[in-house]
Amino acid sequence: RIRSKAPSVGQQMGRYKLVERLGAGAMGVVYRAEDRELGRDVALKQLHRPDAELTDRLVREARSMAQVNHPNVVAVYDVGVLDGVTYIAMELVSGQSMRAWQEVRTIKELIEAYLAAGRGLAAAHAAGIVHRDFKPDNVLVGDDGRVRVADFGVVQSATWPSTDLGEPSSVDE
Repeated sequence: RIRSKAPSVGQQMGRYKLVERLGAGAMGVVYRAEDRELGRDVALKQLHRPDAELTDRLVREARSMAQVNHPNVVAVYDVGVLDGVTYIAMELVSGQSMRAWQEVRTIKELIEAYLAAGRGLAAAHAAGIVHRDFKPDNVLVGDDGRVRVADFGVVQSATWPSTDLGEPSSVDE
């Protein structure tokens, strides 16, 4: 059965209960959701609408991120399609984007944070994954101070056939 519209806050989406809308971009919307099977909160990104090309892109993002196990890269837990809605479940980072975080930081703090993000990118590169849209908006700084690279939505990987994904988007997704 295909839903006429995507689930929203308060609704159940398979094992996930959507709790709070965190943000949106051109590709989809991100919610804080309860994973009722594992008893933890996750960030659940879902596409705005059914679209085979965007579904392929989101699955590529999930596969890419799942190949990298590093403290400076957001962890991926699940990806799938449920009732016509494509989703990816990821580590929920309580904090803010690097862009917002860096506004009131010292040079030393900035250098340390960007070095941490660089370590996350290096781990992705070691797995054959190129981010292609690295910017402060795609880096999260947790309340715990840990920096994590996120949003691999326009990723290019040496492990898949080469495809032209176009220019990186300037809109957060």
